[in-house]
Amino acid sequence: MLILNILKKDPSHPNVKQIYSKTKKLLPNVSLATVYRNLNFLKKRKLINELDIAEQTNRYEINKEDHDHFICNICKNIYNIKKYPLKNKYLKKIGNYDIGRFDLKYFGICYKCQNKKSCVNSKIKNIV
Repeated sequence: MLILNILKKDPSHPNVKQIYSKTKKLLPNVSLATVYRNLNFLKKRKLINELDIAEQTNRYEINKEDHDHFICNICKNIYNIKKYPLKNKYLKKIGNYDIGRFDLKYFGICYKCQNKKSCVNSKIKNIV
């Protein structure tokens, strides 16, 4: 499937507009609605993950080994990082809630933006 292949080749966690743009280059007559339908189809079959990140449009990735995400407050890039080593036995129940799974999202400034002094200094005000 074309969209699945696009996601396999793009580790940047693209949003639906980016996926649509890449799909349209290969299938000029494809509609945005078709891309949404295909993303939902792939999501229901657990072939892809949809990332819901505050203040951003949802992003997509191939469903691969369990991992967490680091989101840069400056450039908005999303990075896969190793899963935090909490054992499921510690998170079976919290209060009256049964825990099935959990994922963590880390927010901060990525290594690329840390090395761009002007970038960090000009945009740091937006973070606070």
